[in-house]
Amino acid sequence: MERQGVPMDVFSVTRLCALVKRTLEREYLLKNCYVGGTISNLKRHSTGHYYFSIKDDDASIDVALWASTAQKKGLVGVLENGLFVTMRASINFYEKTGRLSLICNDMEVGQKSPYQLAYEALKKELTALGYFDESHKKPLPEMATCIGLVTSQSGAVLHDILHVAEQRNPFVKFKLFAVPVQGEKAGPVIAKGIERADADKDVELIIVGRGGGSMEDLWCFNDRAVVEAVYNANKPIVSAVGHETDYTLCDFAADARGATPSHAAELTVFPVPYLLQRLEEKENYLHHVMNRTLEVKKQELQAIFNRKLGIPALTLIHKERSGLQELVHRLEGQVKTQMGTKENKLALLAKQLELLNPLHLLVKGYSKVELDGKALSSVDQVTPGQSIDVILQDGQIQAKVEEIVKHG
Repeated sequence: MERQGVPMDVFSVTRLCALVKRTLEREYLLKNCYVGGTISNLKRHSTGHYYFSIKDDDASIDVALWASTAQKKGLVGVLENGLFVTMRASINFYEKTGRLSLICNDMEVGQKSPYQLAYEALKKELTALGYFDESHKKPLPEMATCIGLVTSQSGAVLHDILHVAEQRNPFVKFKLFAVPVQGEKAGPVIAKGIERADADKDVELIIVGRGGGSMEDLWCFNDRAVVEAVYNANKPIVSAVGHETDYTLCDFAADARGATPSHAAELTVFPVPYLLQRLEEKENYLHHVMNRTLEVKKQELQAIFNRKLGIPALTLIHKERSGLQELVHRLEGQVKTQMGTKENKLALLAKQLELLNPLHLLVKGYSKVELDGKALSSVDQVTPGQSIDVILQDGQIQAKVEEIVKHG
């Protein structure tokens, strides 16, 4: 690449950062300089190191205070946001990120900043008036269907809350009451936004929030008008201002505090999967109760049946069965007696019938005489020359009448 015919030396990012680092390290004043300013965005790492910013009205720079230095200089537990400090430090340039910071080697803690003093004075006054009392705090609805958001329309807070809500429960609706979240005049506007959200008939719960920042950036949420609006609201309010380590008076007055806006969404949006799990557990419990109740009632009904119907019925059946058996015996006796009588009569009639049977006479040597198939009982019924049939026990004889002899 050339510029007006002159070759240009193009730096790589690595080379440029190395050049900046060497230039800073050659500057003697930056190796051991004294800097005065107010602590902001203070964080203590689990290792014991402190990370914060030191600032004045027009500028800010990051600072690292190692755990060993903090212990050696007696600074553990002393530092807090809003403190004015004077420190001896050296410039550090971290090439991988291109970030400039200070390494604190010693520190003298001075007076608190005007912001910190005003914060503590107002907090003390409002605490005495009961603005932060736990007894005044309202419970959050377990399953809110419409949540009001009092925050900036363009900030990351809105995106973070809606993103978490979409994952947990896409059926929850949100209403935005857009307000500025920074600046000297932002406090009364935020208070008006809270009042509008509280008056909305659809809103069941309100989230007031903004992202992290310095104490000065978050100062509008320490405004008395904001605290009074939160305290006087009829609907539950969750404050989600700044990061986990940032506390404003709005946080203390709210019914609940979210460490971050995303955490506020987790506190207020009931997750659908958990709801389905609870419904399934309740369904299983109801089935168990119903089955158990049915079994108990079945046993009670069986006991009642046995006591009121079963045992008396069985006793009656046993009694009637005994009576029936007695009747059966009597009927069988009568039938046998009647059958014996009938059998005797039948035998007598059979005997009589046998005696009256013409064939019986034939057996004894008598015969039967017929003329043209009709029995003859008198000689007057035939004339000589006619053919007659003589029936015997073992056969039949055909004869011809030659003479008729009549007795008497």
